[in-house]
Amino acid sequence: MYEIKQVINLIENDDTGTYPTFAYSVLEKVVHGELYMDDSNKTALIGTDSGIFVGVGEPKSNRFLKLITEIFESRKIENKRFTLFSPSKSWDKVIKKQFKEEVRQIERYSFQFNIDQYSRLFQEEIPNEMNFRKIDKDIINNSQDFNVRYINEYWGSVSNFLKNGVGYCITHNNNLASECISIFSSSQFAEMDIVTQDHFRGIGLAQKVAEKFIIHCIEEKIQPRWDCDIDNIASIKLAEKLGFGNPQKYSLYVRK
Repeated sequence: MYEIKQVINLIENDDTGTYPTFAYSVLEKVVHGELYMDDSNKTALIGTDSGIFVGVGEPKSNRFLKLITEIFESRKIENKRFTLFSPSKSWDKVIKKQFKEEVRQIERYSFQFNIDQYSRLFQEEIPNEMNFRKIDKDIINNSQDFNVRYINEYWGSVSNFLKNGVGYCITHNNNLASECISIFSSSQFAEMDIVTQDHFRGIGLAQKVAEKFIIHCIEEKIQPRWDCDIDNIASIKLAEKLGFGNPQKYSLYVRK
């Protein structure tokens, strides 16, 4: 418990860092993960069981960097996922030096939700032949994308998602047309993941199902979060339509 408080303090006192939602999910034990902290209490690593990590604090400890390398090598041998989020330029520099050609850098944007901007947007109704549904076990079992495998990877179990996560979908004749789900959640944030089936694209369903998700977040006093790759123009435009702005650039690194 002491270490968790220390890491939360490191994050809250870092005015320039960009920290992903899953960091809070692990710290609040919403999803299972691991927390590593160096002896100085100035550097930490937060990781999920699915192999997503983020550095926290000052990346100056050689001993701690050795630990991260050992985790990387272990997951490489077992052919498991290793994705390392960098909260700052200083972490970028250290990660590139430490892993060199072993990882691939992906630049992303983290958007801030502006409720005043969102409230000024005109929200259209969905077509009469379509319906909103809250995502439940039956929806998960019938989903092509946000299925049991997806839920287990990020949430550990369907029951944990149903207890701590949230999602909405739009159906047409009982077929899933568009879905918006929290890939990670905490007491403060809910990070959005959206998919629309090919034959339902181009009619604004992604925006409509996202609006339903955002309304839920507002009612629950949770901040919706939107992240995407910097070259994902469609996602950036949709984010802006939904009241997200002030994108902060950060990088993540994936094992090649």
